[in-house]
Amino acid sequence: MRESGFLVRRDPVGNLFGRVEGSRGGRIVLVGSHLDTVRAGGALDGALGVVAAIEALRSLVAACGRPQRIVEVVALCDAEGGRFGLPHFGARAIAGRLGPDEVASTRDADGVTLADAMRAAGLDPALAPVAERLDLDAFLELHVEQGPVLDASGARLGVATRSVATTLLEVTVRGRADDAATADMDIRADALLGAAAMALAIADATTEVPDAVATVGRFAVAPDQASVVPSLARFTVDLRHEDAAAHAALAESIRRACARIAHERELGHAVRVLRETAPRAFDPALLNALRRGGEAVGVAPVEVVSRAGHDAQALAPVARTALLFVPSLGGRSHCADEATAAEDVVLGARALAAALRDLLY
Repeated sequence: MRESGFLVRRDPVGNLFGRVEGSRGGRIVLVGSHLDTVRAGGALDGALGVVAAIEALRSLVAACGRPQRIVEVVALCDAEGGRFGLPHFGARAIAGRLGPDEVASTRDADGVTLADAMRAAGLDPALAPVAERLDLDAFLELHVEQGPVLDASGARLGVATRSVATTLLEVTVRGRADDAATADMDIRADALLGAAAMALAIADATTEVPDAVATVGRFAVAPDQASVVPSLARFTVDLRHEDAAAHAALAESIRRACARIAHERELGHAVRVLRETAPRAFDPALLNALRRGGEAVGVAPVEVVSRAGHDAQALAPVARTALLFVPSLGGRSHCADEATAAEDVVLGARALAAALRDLLY
């Protein structure tokens, strides 16, 4: 960003901004994405949108001079929540959506608080509320699709018209610890087997709802010893659907299935919501700007629905937002095999630059 002549600053939670002043001032156009990915993830998820935004704005300023509007490239921090389980932390801070005790009370797997991790990175956690922005007009994000629609259809660009409803549940199952050698199978209260039956029931219930997905992504047992029947099992369920009513009905179906299995196996259980987001439509005017950007480089973007959560969704409370997608080869993402053809990376960056030119000049 500095090499491109941008005015660079870091906000109180670690988001990085590169600013170009506009001749007319006014509210700010933000463009970028995040830098982090999931553990063992690919190189493009997030980082592509940051690098492409820098290149797009640098090229525009070099070719067209100073823009009329103020524009900032942003590299948002901790979108995936890999360490602390708080997705879109940087974007939610900008949107003023951090919980009152979130920074102080959230801990990683080693017991380190988010506040202490911020201090170790040279940030003051007491200043986290200062990251909120009230001066934003629009946010554009270029991202890999993280799904198969573009690649399967042969489309090279897509615009996300809306994002889906999401819920992350945590299911806790309690049984009784017993000696694995001496406790007969018919007297056990095995928390792990009960939790496994619940996970299978959740998959069955989800397949009955068109376009719904549910993922058991984390699974832990205690006492976690080879010779002891598990007395506790805990797992997460990531549930997504584009229709809010169908999403809520499926979540209730999952709760009932867990309760039924716990009752049948004489186990204790609890289900709690860790987080949830409502479905959101992206801004029509910005979507049109992205469509024109694609057409300007010779490709008409197709419309898709985003199942994945994105910073554009998290920033929507404080700015108009829109998403531009390039294909994920094979539909793969959040894995080491994540890839996008080089020519489509270039095409996405050029389309983003064309959309920015439309908005800034």
